[in-house]
Amino acid sequence: MSEPIFHGDRPIQSENEDRFGFAALAHRVAESLTTQAANKGFVFGLERKWGSGKSSLLALTLLRLRGMNSAKVAAVEFRPWLIGDRDQLLSALFEDLAKAIAELQHAAGDATGATKLAANDVAEQVKSFARHLGPVGKLAGALGMFVPGASIAGELLEKIAAAAAEQADGPTLVAQKEKLAEALLDLNCRIVVAIDDVDRLEPKEVAELLRLVRSVADFPNVSYLLCYDATALSRAIETGTGVASGTAYLEKIVQTEVAVPRPESFALRRWFSSELQLFAECSEERIPYLQQVIDETGGRVLENPRAVVRILDSLRVYWPSLMGRVDLADLVWLRMIAVGSPNFYRWVEEYLVTFVALAGGRVHVSSEEREAMAKQMDEAMKLDCLDWEKHQFELERHLPGIQFQSFDKNKDERLFSRAKRASPSQDAKDKLLASPSHARLYFTLIDPPDGVTDLDITDLLAAARDGVNAVALLLINMGEQKGDTGATKVERLLDQLRYMEQDVLLGWPVEILIMGLSNAADELAKDASGDDWGYPRIWYLAKDLLRRLKVALPEERFDAALQALFQASTSLGFLTYLLRDETFGHGFFGNRPDPNERLTSRDGFDAVRATMLKRYSAVGLDQVMEEQRATSMLYAWSQAGGRDDLIELVVARASDEAWLLTFIQKLYGPRSTLSLDGLASFFKSPVSIIRRVYALLETDPEKQAARNIIHSIKSNIHLNNGDFEAVLVEWEARESGGEGGDAAAGPPEAP
Repeated sequence: MSEPIFHGDRPIQSENEDRFGFAALAHRVAESLTTQAANKGFVFGLERKWGSGKSSLLALTLLRLRGMNSAKVAAVEFRPWLIGDRDQLLSALFEDLAKAIAELQHAAGDATGATKLAANDVAEQVKSFARHLGPVGKLAGALGMFVPGASIAGELLEKIAAAAAEQADGPTLVAQKEKLAEALLDLNCRIVVAIDDVDRLEPKEVAELLRLVRSVADFPNVSYLLCYDATALSRAIETGTGVASGTAYLEKIVQTEVAVPRPESFALRRWFSSELQLFAECSEERIPYLQQVIDETGGRVLENPRAVVRILDSLRVYWPSLMGRVDLADLVWLRMIAVGSPNFYRWVEEYLVTFVALAGGRVHVSSEEREAMAKQMDEAMKLDCLDWEKHQFELERHLPGIQFQSFDKNKDERLFSRAKRASPSQDAKDKLLASPSHARLYFTLIDPPDGVTDLDITDLLAAARDGVNAVALLLINMGEQKGDTGATKVERLLDQLRYMEQDVLLGWPVEILIMGLSNAADELAKDASGDDWGYPRIWYLAKDLLRRLKVALPEERFDAALQALFQASTSLGFLTYLLRDETFGHGFFGNRPDPNERLTSRDGFDAVRATMLKRYSAVGLDQVMEEQRATSMLYAWSQAGGRDDLIELVVARASDEAWLLTFIQKLYGPRSTLSLDGLASFFKSPVSIIRRVYALLETDPEKQAARNIIHSIKSNIHLNNGDFEAVLVEWEARESGGEGGDAAAGPPEAP
């Protein structure tokens, strides 16, 4: 592998660079330009679309011309697009002709000096003719009358001469041109004027240049070699001259036109592959995918040499920064569509940004949004002449969430599919475009702050060798690195680890890793922006990783690690989150047990429950109330079997009015309301507590805490303007009848 060398879209400069057999055609073109009848000028056209290799064929033709007898053949490259003022076209062209004649004079160098004298005379006549032509602007009226194919004599040149008569005395312009033509004929040397990219001039400049070539500077022994895209040039002619048919106009200017040979698709793809191997590397298992991209997508995009060069140069820019950090097959595919399908490329970038945010749990994509994005995809593909039916399998290979089998005919389910195309951890391992940790890297050249690399996995295992605290510190630092979508690096890491292969996990120090994760969990959850419906997303990801470990590890090993977690982890908030799920999952509280939510066996749950009740008691009620997740911890304590102990602790403090109001406010949050059954988790007679708070509010309507509590209770029963006293009476009747003794789940999470 060598350092990338940028081509820069320059034409080839030697026959050694010729990959498509242009050299043989260049030789024939050169012969045609130098063997035409000498008594008149000749205009030769090289035609094909942009990027087809016209400039390279022109360069080889000039190389061939300059390899001929330099005393008999001169080649001039005229660059009209470098001339800012179109009125300078005439003087610039004649200056180049004079230089060419001077080169012929220098190359001849014969002893008699006859050729030198003749060349000097012709060069001087060229300069004199150019001076008498004057600014093109003064000839605009005369030149505007030009009709392709008309004689150079007659009314046209008389008008030119009349305009030039204002400039100087002496022979008329017609006479000067005739004399110059005779001198060029007698000189018996060929001058070829090559003009590339004629179609890139402004329409008015195109018109002036063609008139100049055909009527003003058409001399014996002078040939013009024009390069252009016929379609684009015809449009420019129609705009610049007002003629109905630019094609017919052009046919009267150019005597012979040759189309640049179209390289075979196979040759273009082989060239691309050969050049790519010089600076890029591909893992052996991904080579078949890369070859498929080159053949399938490349067969569509690599239409001409310019497309090959543009994509290769694009890869030469990207690859040094991305080498070893992305998948080459995906990168080549992406750069190909960037060049060949720009509208679809922009859609792909937008789709991946949304998918990364979705994978990180930061956004929700509704059915309407999914259908809108699918419609945008279809529109973008149509603009680039692509079609879903033809290219759906190609998209599925490179993009995440693509589904080409719809199971609901009434919905567009092609995008953001939940069906797993492969293991997300494998996508990340292979650094694919479909990996949320790598997708942005393909577009930005730099790692996203939340992107997870192989080095991050290495750092995690290295931290595990240093112990639990080192793991926790590393994860907390990762939690401070946020990407564009708001996801943190530690969230990406956990998302990736939960899909890790079983064989890999068995060899890791899992006990140290999950203890370090648990110790960091409460610190990582302090950022409320990471909450999903009241729960920290980092806790959800951590629990999902535990689910994965339960499946991957031997039962005894996992159970021991989990018991150690509940006994020693410092994150009471995270442990409470796990405990509540176990409490409901086993049906110990509530009436909807869910085996899918369980990490423990029944015996394991009883052990965990006993451990956590001891830990809550050791911390104490007042300290629990100070915790960020106090609401969840209080309900977990009660629902896991500590209700009676908690009631005693609350009764002992409830005589303090301020404390009581503070405690009750801890039982609900911004996303929840206070219920009668919720109060029953902490009071034997919840209705009497409500009456007490209500009485405080009646006594002091400005007591905000009491007002908030009563408002929350009313919101829970949807009571706006009804009779609250009647509700309390009904509750008291139910309570005395023993109907409200069992407490409900309480709110989902702390404020």
